[in-house]
Amino acid sequence: MNSEGWFWVATGLSAVGLGLVVALGASGAGVLLIAILGTVLMAGLASFMRRPVDAAWLTRWVTLGFIAKILGSAARYYMVQLYESGDSLSYYAAGTQLAAIWRSGAVPALADGGGGGFGTQVVESFTGGLFAIFTPDMLGGFVIFSMLSFMGQLGLYAAFRRWAQPHQLKPYAFLVLFLPTYAFWPSSIGKDALVILCLGLAAYFIARLLESFELRWILPLAVSLTGLGLIRIHIAALVALALVGALLVSKLRIGAGFLARGRKFITFFGAAAAVVLAVTLIPDIVGLELGDLQDVSPFTAEITRRTSEDGTVAAGDPVSSISDVPGAVALVLFRPYIFEATELQHFLAAAETTLILLLTLWKLPAMLRNWRGWRNNAYLVFCTLYTLAFAVAFSVVRNLGIIARQRGQVLAFFLAVVIGLGWSETKKVTRARIPVPPLEPEPDLAGTAVHR
Repeated sequence: MNSEGWFWVATGLSAVGLGLVVALGASGAGVLLIAILGTVLMAGLASFMRRPVDAAWLTRWVTLGFIAKILGSAARYYMVQLYESGDSLSYYAAGTQLAAIWRSGAVPALADGGGGGFGTQVVESFTGGLFAIFTPDMLGGFVIFSMLSFMGQLGLYAAFRRWAQPHQLKPYAFLVLFLPTYAFWPSSIGKDALVILCLGLAAYFIARLLESFELRWILPLAVSLTGLGLIRIHIAALVALALVGALLVSKLRIGAGFLARGRKFITFFGAAAAVVLAVTLIPDIVGLELGDLQDVSPFTAEITRRTSEDGTVAAGDPVSSISDVPGAVALVLFRPYIFEATELQHFLAAAETTLILLLTLWKLPAMLRNWRGWRNNAYLVFCTLYTLAFAVAFSVVRNLGIIARQRGQVLAFFLAVVIGLGWSETKKVTRARIPVPPLEPEPDLAGTAVHR
């Protein structure tokens, strides 16, 4: 059976199982059922999306990656239960309350949930809509959100594959599918899972759009950015801003003629309009007055203060000049350092950041050698600019726990740069074997053939 056939088989089985889950609810044995169905669906999706460059291993890796995701979701659930704290508890409570309103045929107002900011209210309403269909317990909700997040991870891989070399796909897929940043943190009810989903979709549509500026990718990109903006508008603004920068900096092959240049102009105009719209809406959503935009230091100071009330806080200030950017990148990508860890959770986070740091240092010489061709790969330009913009924006957050939870919003893009520029193809050098011809029989003195 070909790849498309396996996809439709998996889709059919998942549809039947989905009906059972809707009837029984994603609780108790239903949680195990939906986890199994999710595994089947992801394996089918991997079979459908694989290409000759990764056909030999992608389905197996995606299946194992989703199993790791489910295990991470279970660990995340038990951590929330152990500490009896976390945003997932409030999202679950609000979603359960709003589900009754959804089932009545009415659309709940955003304020009907547990309160909080605009993005929080959107996620609460979305959670209520899911719960109206599946009626899960809390663990079932974790598994459902894990599936959404994992589809975003697949989108991140598919985006990288459009612009990468074949030998770079395995290391990137391994990191995006199995790192704790993706297998653990965005595997619960809440914003993080939906943000990864929207980011993965946006990354894929951007990768396709940068290839030849086919306008058919603008609408799905706009939809994914809208979804991202409803949850975290500042992240949507950073994505659109990085796209604008990539269009200006990259050496793009757009072809000759008025139509080709017109498509690029439309893309640039759309991305710039998205940036302007997001920047216009941010003040109302986060509570910053327009008159304060000339001096945002009081606003950033307030964010730093609020995010530093609990947990481990890194010393330093937000980026105020270009010389502060390396420190911001180190904060967002590589901290906590191993010597900063003081408890088990910190040591686990530090183990991952140490791995990322060592990988970066290992590949840094190759990255510097290949930097001259950086502008020829528009997707890597986009990933680089987004990573820098994210680091600058998040330098106002000094809480290492918050940074660890939200690192998944940038790590895949940074790893695309490290692997895309630094992962050169290696060929195994083996000693050539010299073929030895078979010995010919020689007659003995008596004329009888013998072998040496």
